[in-house]
Amino acid sequence: MRVELQQAYVLHARPFKDTSLILDCFTEDYGRVAVLAKGARSAKSRQRQLCQPFTAVSVSWQGKSDLKTMIGLEARSLPVSLKASYLYSGLYLNELLTRLLPERDPYPETYQRYHMALSQLALGEVLEPVLREFELGLLFDMGYAVSFETDHNGEQLIDSAYYLWRDQHGWLLAPEESTSGFSGDSLLAIGRHDWSKAATCLQAKALTRMLLKPLLGNKPLNSRKLFS
Repeated sequence: MRVELQQAYVLHARPFKDTSLILDCFTEDYGRVAVLAKGARSAKSRQRQLCQPFTAVSVSWQGKSDLKTMIGLEARSLPVSLKASYLYSGLYLNELLTRLLPERDPYPETYQRYHMALSQLALGEVLEPVLREFELGLLFDMGYAVSFETDHNGEQLIDSAYYLWRDQHGWLLAPEESTSGFSGDSLLAIGRHDWSKAATCLQAKALTRMLLKPLLGNKPLNSRKLFS
């Protein structure tokens, strides 16, 4: 199998033998693909700077095994430069993709979401909306859609009520006296992509962590350690 000039982002690079790298690339048409970049760690390699995370590249590869051999790498744009919390956030997005998406399954919508999120991080936009929109979009693309309009009976969410999430069912109305769970006001705001209230951001963060936890398993995310 030979693939020419596939648009991709480098998610992660790890050393292989003395002078090579294994790149985890997120491609537009093939999803996540691991490629062996022979000699990329060499001081004389012209590809060395292109093998960094957040780099938009056109990559070519060949091979029949799971690990493909890279036969070409070209820059599509200047590398995205992220610092401090924006760098940690970018690493978090990369780790989510690496941990959650199976190799060689195309996720074109997720690819576009990632491209947009990186652009927003590079522009220094407010972090919480960027991260929450990406997480919820990723969950949707993977088949874990959440309704922010109706409960499990198809009834419109009530802004003054509180709701509990149940897998395979959806939103259940919490007991009338309850103030735990997720407020209808925040859920409706998430559905409108309205991040103007701090409470909405906090509830969205609690929700995405709850939904992602069983998918990520017990192994902690390395990128979250950086935030702390």
